[in-house]
Amino acid sequence: MRKADIWFLVGVALILLAILMFWGVVRAAPSYSNVGQNLTYVGMNESIELRAKWTPVESPWLAEYAVSTGVQKSLGTPAAIEFNNDGSKMYHLDQAYLYVREYSLSTPYDVSTASYVDYLDVSADFSEELRDIHFNDDGSMLYVSGAPGGSGKICQYTLSTPYNISTGVQSGCISTDDRPWGITFNSNGTRLYYLGGSSAYIYSLSDPYNISTATLLGTTSSIGGGYDMEFVSSGDMVVKLAGNKFYRYTLPSPYDIENASLAGTSSTLAGDDNWGFAFNGNGTRVWVVDIWDEYAREYELKILLDTAVLYLNLTGSYQAVDTIDLNDSRTAKWSNFSYTPTTCNKVVGWKITANDSSATSNTTTIGTFYVMPYIYSGAGLNATCTSKHNATITPSTTGDINATFLAPYFVRNATFKECNYEITEDADRVKITNASEYCNITVINLEAESGTSFYLQESTGLSAYPPPNLPSAIAAAGLIIIVIYTITTRRR
Repeated sequence: MRKADIWFLVGVALILLAILMFWGVVRAAPSYSNVGQNLTYVGMNESIELRAKWTPVESPWLAEYAVSTGVQKSLGTPAAIEFNNDGSKMYHLDQAYLYVREYSLSTPYDVSTASYVDYLDVSADFSEELRDIHFNDDGSMLYVSGAPGGSGKICQYTLSTPYNISTGVQSGCISTDDRPWGITFNSNGTRLYYLGGSSAYIYSLSDPYNISTATLLGTTSSIGGGYDMEFVSSGDMVVKLAGNKFYRYTLPSPYDIENASLAGTSSTLAGDDNWGFAFNGNGTRVWVVDIWDEYAREYELKILLDTAVLYLNLTGSYQAVDTIDLNDSRTAKWSNFSYTPTTCNKVVGWKITANDSSATSNTTTIGTFYVMPYIYSGAGLNATCTSKHNATITPSTTGDINATFLAPYFVRNATFKECNYEITEDADRVKITNASEYCNITVINLEAESGTSFYLQESTGLSAYPPPNLPSAIAAAGLIIIVIYTITTRRR
């Protein structure tokens, strides 16, 4: 195989990997843990709790899922916001004073920990209407956009100390055809983009990040106008702020805004007039500045929990039987379902599906519990049950039968003890009087007439052998426990 072919295949593989990674971010679903139930075996009409704990996923860069955290910072007429490369500094445009202000953050990207440091006065270049700020890749250049006197303008300032705006000196400006709002660059600084009134503008820079070498390539209405925009996910997406909402666009190739497709829109953000935004380093938080309320507000990018649905397999296929509203939770939340079986001698499969605000779902592994009839033993006995208090036992032979009725061994902390019982005169009924206790009752010489049945009545808490697909060792273990307890009691 030629080297060119090998490199072509490598390139295709990398593109597919990137697509898969991107799809994984977008399609992330709530995760589950602590899946379980409070019983393995349950009697008819006795409730069982089926549960799972759900954790919502973060949605890096997916601004349509922005959820306010309630954290905010008061700033003077902030037109735009920006961070340095590690989040230890924050910057905002002060519209009233025509300053770029610098703050130190004791906790990276947390503007509530901001301490004022210094400012850069840009009033010599902008008499009014500041719009946006942006740094180049290493913090040695700062860019400011605005519309002084109604004319569009973008200026660059060279910083002798990276990200230290007090060292900034103006090193070039360009006039724009439209009033420039949000400004940004591609990854290597060879393209400059800005949002105008109704279109986005694209410039080519022959000298990277040097706007003095900018040449207008064209405009596109595929994104339209807005206040601010940022490329994310290696340029495969662009996020725009307009009309107090976020808009996310997917791009067919990095930085190709001419063919952008709208992928999601956020709900309306807090505040009156949001002009600018900036993400934290990993895209899980975004800060938005409101020029009239004079706040910077934090939003968490997380896909909220929506609902959880319980599915049971009672008839050979899974059916939804109950739904819990997870109340748009942004933190981990339990879905605790209570189910009461009404048919005995069943093996019941169950699972829980949780949905989130992106209409993405995740389903737990399948669990199983067993609905039990009444425990009995004896030669030639067959049993069915139709309710909790009535088990019909039909002998398959005639004559006297020795039958033993045992307590449900699967009940936790059950105390086994002797219980009263009664055999009617015609020997076709066993009546247990202490229905609330867990009993071990032996009925000797129960007469069975051919073709008749006898009944176990008022037997709350009693159950039969496990379903046939359970290991017989489980049933045997229960009987052994009873025998050991009985022997021990009698020795006393």
